[in-house]
Amino acid sequence: MNIKDFNWDEITEDLKKAVKLEKFKDELSVKITILAENIEENQMVGDVLKEEEEMKRSFGQFLGRDAPLDCDIEMNQDEKYIIMRMKTKKDYKKVYKLLNEMFFGDFFKKMIEAMMSAFKDLGDAFEGMADSFGPEP
Repeated sequence: MNIKDFNWDEITEDLKKAVKLEKFKDELSVKITILAENIEENQMVGDVLKEEEEMKRSFGQFLGRDAPLDCDIEMNQDEKYIIMRMKTKKDYKKVYKLLNEMFFGDFFKKMIEAMMSAFKDLGDAFEGMADSFGPEP
């Protein structure tokens, strides 16, 4: 699959309609209200918003950490919202910025482009190694 095969305008529009983000600076918290039906089935964000420990682990990874994000997460299935309460102002700012980029920016496009580029580079490296082995038997 090529990066051009993705309809990024449509994906971005769908994500913008999927959630509402609110930040509460005094509480160092971010509220994600789920507006779209069946968002857990969305391949881009579904896994990130499934359950608390997975969210902590994913956000830790997204922020470049070896450990899960140290935060409290409140999930309300009935009212369809998630509140993430950070322990530090720095984490609060980074998580809000990341969520904003995920839902309203180019986060997923950049991530897919980086992965596809890495696989292409890896394929090129293997092809170069195979060439150095000489002719096929």
